[in-house]
Amino acid sequence: MQPPFKSPRASQSNTEGTSNRSARLPPDLPIQETHETSQEESTSIQGGIAGTLDPVAQIPRSSTSTSHTPIAIANPSTTRWSPSVDTLLNQPPASFPTRLIVGGMAFGAVFGAWAWFGTIEEVGQATGRLVPEGQTYKIQPTEVGKVNRVEVREGQAVKAGQILVELDTELAQKEVERLEQMLTAYQGEITQKQILLERIQMEAQTSAASSMAEQLAQRSAIALAREKAATTRQLLMQQRSEAVAYQARKARLAPLASTAEERLDQLQIELKAHQKRLNRLKPLLEEGAVPQDYIFQAEQALRETQQRITQTQMQDITSVNEQLFQSEQSLRDLATNITQNQGELTSAYKEAEQLQAQLSQKQADALRIQLEAQQRIEQLELDIAQTKAKIADTQTSLLAAKTRVRNNYLKAPVDGIVLSLNLQNSGEVLQAGQTVAEIAPHGVPLVLAAVLPNSEAGFVKTGMPVHVKLDAYPYQDFGTISGKVANLSADTKPDEKLGQVFRVEVQLDKDYVTDKQRKIQFRAGQTATADIIIRRRRIADLLLDPIRQIQKDGINL
Repeated sequence: MQPPFKSPRASQSNTEGTSNRSARLPPDLPIQETHETSQEESTSIQGGIAGTLDPVAQIPRSSTSTSHTPIAIANPSTTRWSPSVDTLLNQPPASFPTRLIVGGMAFGAVFGAWAWFGTIEEVGQATGRLVPEGQTYKIQPTEVGKVNRVEVREGQAVKAGQILVELDTELAQKEVERLEQMLTAYQGEITQKQILLERIQMEAQTSAASSMAEQLAQRSAIALAREKAATTRQLLMQQRSEAVAYQARKARLAPLASTAEERLDQLQIELKAHQKRLNRLKPLLEEGAVPQDYIFQAEQALRETQQRITQTQMQDITSVNEQLFQSEQSLRDLATNITQNQGELTSAYKEAEQLQAQLSQKQADALRIQLEAQQRIEQLELDIAQTKAKIADTQTSLLAAKTRVRNNYLKAPVDGIVLSLNLQNSGEVLQAGQTVAEIAPHGVPLVLAAVLPNSEAGFVKTGMPVHVKLDAYPYQDFGTISGKVANLSADTKPDEKLGQVFRVEVQLDKDYVTDKQRKIQFRAGQTATADIIIRRRRIADLLLDPIRQIQKDGINL
């Protein structure tokens, strides 16, 4: 009988166990082997379970003694098992569970990596239609009017300035003619008033110049009169000063006359004294009592005294009297001149006052004339200003009337195509602000004007990528058109279906689709749906969102 099948794992374990146990035996303990054991023969069945026979278990507890007792080791080859146990031991281990576990672990690792590193796009859908960038041009009348002619049809290409619709201009043209007549009348009136104003201004300037010349002449006369009065007053003061001087001289000459008289009397006394002396000396000379020289000296003194008397009488007294006479005569002349000059001074003052009064009167007359002219000028200027205001109002009304006439011709503002025309026949009455037609300009790229619900606009920003699906070209056949968010309105606006919405403008990367190598250009007005890539989230976050929501609601897992 062959030994039972040994598992390699069990054999390896047995080998390791045997080597470990052998290592724990005392070095001096003899081991008696009844059979040469091998790594495969060290297994045994105990209690019907495959296991490893521990050789150490067969060593008695007294093995620690110093006696050398042989140890018997069981030989598995001599053990006998039941057929069922042999079959179980000989059957190889099953690999499916191991493979299932390994496959599950690999799947979990791959799924975890995919969920962790993989992302999914969250998109917000905005619906709208294609419009030219900058919107279309809406043609609207500014006033109520009746349609005379319709010059274009829907889809027709038009040039800038081309007439689209002609409205009735009869009433507006009559208003223009009436205002032009009023403007002509006002302009003639203002011309006449302007001429009258210039004439009055010229007269006022001439009168002012004449009055100014008269006033200058009057001021010159006043200046001359005042100068004459000043000269007369100065002369009068000088004459009065001379009179005072003559009075002082006369006062000084009066004592001189008395002095001359006294001196003459003194000389007369001296003369008498010298005569008496001479008379006394002459008898003595005859007697010879005195010398002849004494007589000569006495006679000489007598003659000198007589001479001095004569000189005093002829010079001093006469000169003083003449000076007194001259002073009195000068005083009389000065008094006459002073009286005359006083009259001239009074006359000069009166003349200056009269001239000043005349000057004041002329100034008052000139001021009155100037004020009257100024009042007339101001009145004319007021009339002219009022007329100019009427002209300005009339010109404004005329410009408005001409504008109404021009506005009755609805023209294309730019080169483009008539997208829509809301007129059928002539004779229709249009209301102010009513859209008659829409013009899409040439050469302007198309953009998608869409509305985005408020609930999906939280993360939308300009520049985000967009995938546009046109309803006219199924995306299953033609794919989507790439683009980006070009503009996002700053505030929401109400929408009947979607509630509060944001207006979004999407710029397209191209304005055509290809069908069999043929480009099909988009047209304004085509509807489309824009998928705006709001953000990219990890798949793991999406899977964990329900758990997070439960935890947020207060439920602990």
